[in-house]
Amino acid sequence: MNPLTISEIQKVSLGILKKVDEICNKLNLRYVLTYGTLLGAIRHKGYIPWDDDVDIMMPRPDYEKLLKYFESHRDELFPLCVLNSQTTFRYPYIITRISNSDYWLNTQNEKQCGMGIFIDIYPLDGLGNDLEKAEKKMAKAKGISSLAYLSTRKYLSFSGTKSWKRKIIKPFAFTFAKIMGKAFFEKRLLSMAYSYEYDKSEFVGCVVWEREVFRRADIDNMILHDFEENQFWIPKQYHQILTGFYGDYMQLPPEKEREPHHLYYAYKK
Repeated sequence: MNPLTISEIQKVSLGILKKVDEICNKLNLRYVLTYGTLLGAIRHKGYIPWDDDVDIMMPRPDYEKLLKYFESHRDELFPLCVLNSQTTFRYPYIITRISNSDYWLNTQNEKQCGMGIFIDIYPLDGLGNDLEKAEKKMAKAKGISSLAYLSTRKYLSFSGTKSWKRKIIKPFAFTFAKIMGKAFFEKRLLSMAYSYEYDKSEFVGCVVWEREVFRRADIDNMILHDFEENQFWIPKQYHQILTGFYGDYMQLPPEKEREPHHLYYAYKK
């Protein structure tokens, strides 16, 4: 059986995104494209040619309403399903993925949990109105989420670890993470995530996974933008956000770096 090509994976994940967009528009839920998907929308008006997934961000209140909708319309939405720690045994992440269960993934360095081709949904939480405190909180949360990630790895890998200091520390962090387990770190992150209300905060961020701090107004001020002959919501301040992520984001990376960042092969069932 041959694995799906990047373009085939993109076609399936686009279908998931279109369904999520349809539900969000129906329920007046806020979301925006983010990370490589936002970059692709601006630079390529679609996928980055070598990108293998879709990323969106949602305010925590809207995110939770979307998950409840999927739960109450499970049969209607099949083969799409919600994957997170509450729904899926051995699920290795703290963010949610919407997965198409007509496919399966052969993933590297993590246990199988029934994941299919997916899109990532990053919940955005309130961080209060003090930028310095918000940045400190996100830096702390990033360290905890890194340990949560390490706790789900089958073996220690130095792939992507460039700093010699991190290479020295990583074996000890890996051992500690495996002893404590993902649930320990996830509980701490969720406690931090709910400390401020999203809609009463000037600053927001994805406490459970990333470390970027956004002004809430920059996320909530949304516009429609072309993506693969469709239109999806993006932040109006996309230039500022993409510059923070990537610097000169319109400049293509070196050819050797134009490759997928997820380590998996996808197959049709």
